[in-house]
Amino acid sequence: MADRVLEIGHFAAGFCGRLFARTGHEVVRLEYEDPAPGWASRTAGELFLHAGKRRIALRDRDLVGDLAARAQVVIVEASTADALAAWGFDDWPTPVKVALTPFGRTGPRRNWQATPHVILAMGGYTQLIGDPGRAPLSLPGHYLEFQAGHYAFIAASAARLAERPTAIDIGFYETLMSLSQFTTVQWHCMGEIRTRHGNEFWSVCPTNLYRLADGWVYVNVVPAFWDALTLFLDRPELTIDERFLTNDLRMQHRTALNEIVAGTLLPLTRSEVAARADAARVPAGVVQTFAEVLDDPHLADRDFWQHVCGPDGRVVRAPRLPWRIDHAPPEPVVLHPVEHTDD
Repeated sequence: MADRVLEIGHFAAGFCGRLFARTGHEVVRLEYEDPAPGWASRTAGELFLHAGKRRIALRDRDLVGDLAARAQVVIVEASTADALAAWGFDDWPTPVKVALTPFGRTGPRRNWQATPHVILAMGGYTQLIGDPGRAPLSLPGHYLEFQAGHYAFIAASAARLAERPTAIDIGFYETLMSLSQFTTVQWHCMGEIRTRHGNEFWSVCPTNLYRLADGWVYVNVVPAFWDALTLFLDRPELTIDERFLTNDLRMQHRTALNEIVAGTLLPLTRSEVAARADAARVPAGVVQTFAEVLDDPHLADRDFWQHVCGPDGRVVRAPRLPWRIDHAPPEPVVLHPVEHTDD
């Protein structure tokens, strides 16, 4: 049975609400007068996040409690724990309530304010991104907010399935830390602290971005794919080269190996490399333009794109959900205009 979901917030709450809306639930979104700035245009963000929702410009906070009381799930994204409490979150009788804040509702940092870039730095991600010896970089887009919103959807759905009334507390900082499993495993199991290495993954070799005659390709070769890589490169003699017999040896001789791979691939075109990778079953991907991604035959064959109709009647393509439960193509959805009412 479909739930009514009340959504309050920016990108994290918006992504959570998107997942509910695309899985058949009734989502009511309360729109801020001053929305948070995004990585894409406001129109693009709304088409991606809010299609299929009812959107209300509600200026009277006293009415929020009435809307929450009529919902089965409420999702609230706030800048601090106190800002969340100011909404009246604790007083709402909603069966499943989800709080999304930078550092959670408890603890000494509960009222710290932080942008996603600050949290990415605190969580160690910034330390890993960029070229060695140069300034670190941050992740683009809304990675942190969307991951937190995904957690909110999973937790709220589980609570509804279990018919267990509860309040769910999601901190962006903890969300980020839960996604750093490879980094923490390297430290706990090998005593290694990861550092910046540009495009190179470093711990498995060769895994890097290589130039082609007409573009770029990223190759990711874990030890199980080493023999296949030698066929991909048409260099079978590398399988018996004593410098490259194990991943540890390949790491020790990474400069020489990267030069061999780079020199072999440089004269090839993207189409040639893609054909070779498919034949050799090597995990390699040519870098595509945005137009090429939109026309990607694999995505088209799997009905990845969903039509979204905007308030102006224009129809665009947007990604559907990353999973599918049946083989039916995704239904078109509509981005409804904001209702300027307090009813």
